[in-house]
Amino acid sequence: MQSLLKIGCNLLCALSLIAPCAGQSLASSPTTAQIVDKASPAVAMVLAVQTPSDTSPSVGTALVVRQDGVLLTAYHVVKNAYALQVRFKSGEAFDQVQLLGVDERRDIAAIRITATGLPVLPVASAANADSGDPVVSISHPQALPWSASTGVVSAYRLADEVPGAGSGYRLIQFTAPSSPGSSGGVLIDGQGRALGLIVGSLSGGQNLNFAVPIENVLGLADVAPAKTFASGSQLEPPHPVAQPAPLPTAQAAHNASPVAPEAPEKSDLLANSNDRDFILRNFKTMYVDCHGATYFGSDQMKAALVRNNDFAALNIRIVDDPKVADTVLVVGYTFAWDFPFDLKHQNTSLMLLAGKGSGPFSGPAGAASVASQLIKLAKPYRAAPAKQK
Repeated sequence: MQSLLKIGCNLLCALSLIAPCAGQSLASSPTTAQIVDKASPAVAMVLAVQTPSDTSPSVGTALVVRQDGVLLTAYHVVKNAYALQVRFKSGEAFDQVQLLGVDERRDIAAIRITATGLPVLPVASAANADSGDPVVSISHPQALPWSASTGVVSAYRLADEVPGAGSGYRLIQFTAPSSPGSSGGVLIDGQGRALGLIVGSLSGGQNLNFAVPIENVLGLADVAPAKTFASGSQLEPPHPVAQPAPLPTAQAAHNASPVAPEAPEKSDLLANSNDRDFILRNFKTMYVDCHGATYFGSDQMKAALVRNNDFAALNIRIVDDPKVADTVLVVGYTFAWDFPFDLKHQNTSLMLLAGKGSGPFSGPAGAASVASQLIKLAKPYRAAPAKQK
């Protein structure tokens, strides 16, 4: 009996020693709310415009990685920027921004602002993250500032396995919802440590989102400044675009076309031509197909073309029936909120033009970017003929 009592006493003593440890373990895991509250001050909003006359900045996200004003973001957020502004949740804004190192393969860039004493999150190794581990993301999807979402790590995989992501590096696949505007957002593990930077998403599925491990790009912060952007002092955050404003219908875009309605639609002269330059100079009509663009449709693309003042000078008529079109503009969507497009000759499928727009802010911004890039490529072939005296 004494032996049994002794064993029981020893067991109770052991449990009493274990219980505080268990309690301490539970207490050491922060809640999602605590993670978001601590991390948000280290997450910034990046406003970018591409020309001095731009009035509608695109939106991206950046993470502070050094107290002396160095942040990491997705490269495509700042790649073609003329002016930048960096804003924090506290309300502070910084208008003088420098570009430091760039890793084009991973789509990550380091930027510097004139600040000190900024909050910095500890960094976790993505190699130690297991499938199913909880994660929290903080970003500005569709210009909705400092939005938090939760999910899990799906996999830690090679970019070679992800369509459109390139090759030669690793990505964190995760399920926390992500949208345009989330570019450069931070992925945080269950201990509140920065795990990755959000760079892209795949269409054709649900929550197929990807982040670059932060540990692999921290070295960009040590590179000397390569560029100073223009002051972003005039920039203001756009209104959230959870529901895009109504856009002109296909018929409205059709009626707004610069070519007279009675003009012939399909040109017999081009029907069997294989001369790319000749077709580009002389085609009259274009059909728009944006079924693969994911974040905007064909009507939005047509409206973006009509709204661009330079489109009228190209003398191209948008038609609603591919059977009567000289050319077809096909717009798709790839990894990092990019919208590749190509213009093909309808009869021969000859590739006439190819390019890529980007929409880190929203779908409509992606359509406007495609319109701008298409017009830029077509302009050399569509110059107005000299007037005869």
